[in-house]
Amino acid sequence: MDRDSLDLNVLSKSFVKNCVLISHAGVDQSFSVYQHALISYFSRNSLVWKINNKPFPHRLVFPLKFVAYEDKLCFGPQISPTEITKIAFLHIFNINVTSADDYRQNVRHNVSDWFAKLISKSDVQWIIVINTNRAKDRKTKQSIMEKIKTDFAKFTNRLFELPDTSDQTAFQSFVQGIQSFLFQHLTLVMDIWDKALKSQYEKKKQHSWDVFSYFQSMTEYGRLFWSFGAIEYSMSIFDDMEKLLHDFVVRSGDSESPKWLAQLLNTKIDDRPSLISNFQIQRIEKRAAHYLGMRNYLFSQQIIMSIHLYQQKMKSNDAAPSLRSDCAVGIMQRALITIEAVKEFNNLMNNKRDIPKTCCWTWWTVSESLQICQLLCDVSHLNVAPVILARLHLARFDALLSLAKLLKLNPEDKLGLAEWLQIKPLTLESRILNSAVGSMDQMCVEMEKVHDICINALAHADRQRFVLNVTHQFFAFLRSINSKCPISKLSISKPILQTMPIQPSTAQMLTSLCSELLEESKNSDEILNLLFFISQCEIDEKINEKLMEKLRKKAEDDGRPVDLSSIAISDDSNHLFSIKIENFEAVQTTDSILEIRSIIDSKIGFSLENAKIELHFSGDSGSSIAQQSNLSVLSLQHEKKENICRLVSELKISKTPQTSENSTKNLQISTISPILKPGENEILFRTDITRIGCFMLEKVRISTDFLEFSTSNVVTRRPAALYCIATPHSVTVANDGQHFYAGVMQELEIDVEAKCEIPKETHLEIEPSTPNFQFLDDCQEWKNSMKMTLLPFESMEKRRVRVRIWLKIDSTICESAAVQKRAVSNPGAVWKFGNLEILKERI
Repeated sequence: MDRDSLDLNVLSKSFVKNCVLISHAGVDQSFSVYQHALISYFSRNSLVWKINNKPFPHRLVFPLKFVAYEDKLCFGPQISPTEITKIAFLHIFNINVTSADDYRQNVRHNVSDWFAKLISKSDVQWIIVINTNRAKDRKTKQSIMEKIKTDFAKFTNRLFELPDTSDQTAFQSFVQGIQSFLFQHLTLVMDIWDKALKSQYEKKKQHSWDVFSYFQSMTEYGRLFWSFGAIEYSMSIFDDMEKLLHDFVVRSGDSESPKWLAQLLNTKIDDRPSLISNFQIQRIEKRAAHYLGMRNYLFSQQIIMSIHLYQQKMKSNDAAPSLRSDCAVGIMQRALITIEAVKEFNNLMNNKRDIPKTCCWTWWTVSESLQICQLLCDVSHLNVAPVILARLHLARFDALLSLAKLLKLNPEDKLGLAEWLQIKPLTLESRILNSAVGSMDQMCVEMEKVHDICINALAHADRQRFVLNVTHQFFAFLRSINSKCPISKLSISKPILQTMPIQPSTAQMLTSLCSELLEESKNSDEILNLLFFISQCEIDEKINEKLMEKLRKKAEDDGRPVDLSSIAISDDSNHLFSIKIENFEAVQTTDSILEIRSIIDSKIGFSLENAKIELHFSGDSGSSIAQQSNLSVLSLQHEKKENICRLVSELKISKTPQTSENSTKNLQISTISPILKPGENEILFRTDITRIGCFMLEKVRISTDFLEFSTSNVVTRRPAALYCIATPHSVTVANDGQHFYAGVMQELEIDVEAKCEIPKETHLEIEPSTPNFQFLDDCQEWKNSMKMTLLPFESMEKRRVRVRIWLKIDSTICESAAVQKRAVSNPGAVWKFGNLEILKERI
């Protein structure tokens, strides 16, 4: 069969039906008209065949063929099941006479001889057709029929008078009679064939079992029903045979495995099996009695059956719109099953001898099967079969790669393989492979073509991991023969890396695949993504150093640190650092020291030196981690005027306009970690509280001179809220009942009580409201104001401070400058004593 002229009609006609033979004897020119009518009727009308009074599940049609009678056409016990199709289903003797005397003198001895031959056979179906149209009158016709019925008195049911062509009732009765005899013979031969197949199958565990003979008989059995129009039933027979062969191979390792499997392995592949050459083969030949030959024959017949079934369904009124694509997908699925079955046979049976030929067969089987599918539809645009198409192209690439490796290891096999590839009929694929076998450079060229087609199909099927694996194998082979790798074909994008498992083997594969790419000086995002992903898969100092170098260079070029999220592979980069904040005192007062302990679990695969870690607290109630994660329905709100915090519904917050003053009140707590290693790191944050307000942890920022990263992936046992309040300390005048006189140095006693711990020194300042007051400092100098330093306080600690003061004598101050009344009030942190103000500063 010429591949260039291949189309569906040519493929469909390549199957030659097994005709239902009907032999005829005697002389009757008018019966030829009825032959055409019978052939047309039985080929067009599907019939119900009953076996044991049960209808066969598929309707049958009989492709009749009338042939002249011969003794070899008679059925007998010596006939084997595979020769049943060569035997006539029905034998007909035609009698055309003018009278009873004409019959007795000219025909009787001939029909007697014919009948004697048939009756000596067993289980032969026959009829006698009598044409009385040449008789003069009805009485003559009756005498002819009576004479013949007398001669065949025991078989009157087999005598048929040829009806008039215009009498449809008589013709239909004649057809029904022939149909019954055909079914009788079919039931007989199928019963014999079924028993023979069953007997053969039961001997499958015997070491002398002939698997090829059973295979040949089963395929002929299936082709017979195929000829009768039961295509689906025939296809099930071929599928069962396919499954049977596969089960034998799978169980080849069992202790009870028959020896004939080894004999099947020892059968050499002397022919060059291909689909196109097998289409015209009606019966598998003995030279193809190897596993590859049988599977190839099965597949070629399944393709033709699929096309026949497609054409049959296309003629129906309820043909599905997807019928073409369904047929193409079915052929591709069977191609993949066949290729993988042959490959599995070689692996399980350790058949190293035939691997080069199997690789060649796989190459052109994929090409030929896809070309046949293209006759139905464009398979490259089928949305229902991208995976199957990709796997077929992958099988072809694997076959060519395996062939190249084998020829590299065993160059002496090239000559024998080249001779095998030259076996006729030659095809385009055999010529290409023959050229590739003779030259390793040509092999690389063909492999590159197959590689490009394969990775495009894999990418279309969203099999990104296989894309890199195929390219890695291709590059590894090119490097093994010191050939240049086409780096331009290498594309490592984020979507591809996202599909790959994070494990050491992945890192090793990528490092080997992209060795030339990693040596380039470019700092593209693609290379940074690749290096970072490799560092995630496996800790490799060289890779980490190269990554650090490229990150520093990129940070210098951009003028800012590189955001780690931009080179992370996953779209959600929060998993790179897991941060756990331990419980801390949420309520803090000014002058107190806040300590927060945290555990940072680094999963980036390399250490960060001198990493600055910052906790960002926000005074904006809508920017907390809890709200961003939808963990709370209440938010904290700080009222500055009343100096209190409230839990307010988020719905109310959304309606309450935020002032710019509140939104800008942020609190940052930072520390420097000398080295932030992969794994868990304990980090301590320590700071002084200098501001008041309500703050929620918004994010954690980790940065170096070339890298930065912010995350909200913070784990806390309770909401990370910080309440910074100012608790007013008590400052009172102890000798408030004493009179102070102008012009006299007196002592002012002040009691200071700390309501909470003051861990550091605190300043106390005294400033008069008028310049008439003066204070004696530690240097024994009089000053217009007083500033002293108080040592740290314990919580609720009370101290008395003594200050020497005097009031200038000045009558302009009041009516009696000598004696002045005191007045005490406490507006927050300010105390007034007469004309003296006492103020306390906070840190």
